[in-house]
Amino acid sequence: VNTENFSDELLANHKKSLTELIQRDKNRPSVVIWSAANEPRTQYVEAENYYKEVVTHIKSLDSSRPVTVVNNQLPDSEHSGQFIDIASCNIYSGWYSDTGDLDVVLPEVLAVARRWNELHNIPVIVTEYGADTQEGLHILPSFVWSEEYQDKFLSQYFQAFDQMREEGFFVGEMIWNFADFKTDQTYIRVGGNKKGIFTRNRQPKASAHLLRRRYWALAQNLDNATAPDDLDEYVFGNGALRDEL
Repeated sequence: VNTENFSDELLANHKKSLTELIQRDKNRPSVVIWSAANEPRTQYVEAENYYKEVVTHIKSLDSSRPVTVVNNQLPDSEHSGQFIDIASCNIYSGWYSDTGDLDVVLPEVLAVARRWNELHNIPVIVTEYGADTQEGLHILPSFVWSEEYQDKFLSQYFQAFDQMREEGFFVGEMIWNFADFKTDQTYIRVGGNKKGIFTRNRQPKASAHLLRRRYWALAQNLDNATAPDDLDEYVFGNGALRDEL
C-alpha cells in the first residue's frame, strides 16, 4: 500500500519478491490473476516506467495469466493502466468519499469503472468496497457505522455491479472484508477496521445475511445453482412479499 519513491533498488526488490511468489504459486489452479501491487501511488509520473518494468517481468515469468495492479487512483490521473490486462479498482464512494451519502454511490461507481474500461479497453473488477460497521449499532434512518447503513451501502454497490455486468465489461466483485481486524490506534477506527461482514469473533452482522443472498442469487443467475431452502425465512403465503392480499 502507498508504494512510492520508485527507485532502482525498490524495483529490484519488487522483481525479486514477485519471482519468488510466481515460482511458488504458478502451478496452483486457484491463481487466476497476478497482481503487481495494491494501492500504489500511480498518480506519480515515475510510476509509469516502474510498472511497465514490473508487468513485463511478471509476464516473462508466466505468460498464461493476466496481470493487474489494484488501484485506488482515478483512471485519468494514474500511470499504470496501459500495461495491465484487467483493471482492479478499490472504490469507497459513500464511505471515505461522500461519507453517509448513499445517493452518490451508484453514479460514482458506474463512472469510475466505466472510465477504466473506456480508457484501456480492458475488463474491470472492483477489488474492494465496504463500510465500517459497529456490530449491534442500529440507527434509523441509516447512519454511518450502523448495521443498517452497511446493508444499504452494499445494496447500492450491487446495483452498480449488475448494471455493469449487463454492459459486458465487469468481471468481478470482492468485498472488503470478511471479518473485523485490529489496526494501529487512530481516531478514525473504533477498535480496529470494522468493515467485516463478520465480527472478530466470527459472528455475522446483518450484512453477512445480505451478502449470502447476493452470492446465491449470482450463483443461480450465472451457474444455474439451486439455492438452499433456508436462504429466506417464511413470511406469508407462498413467500412472495409483493403479492396483493
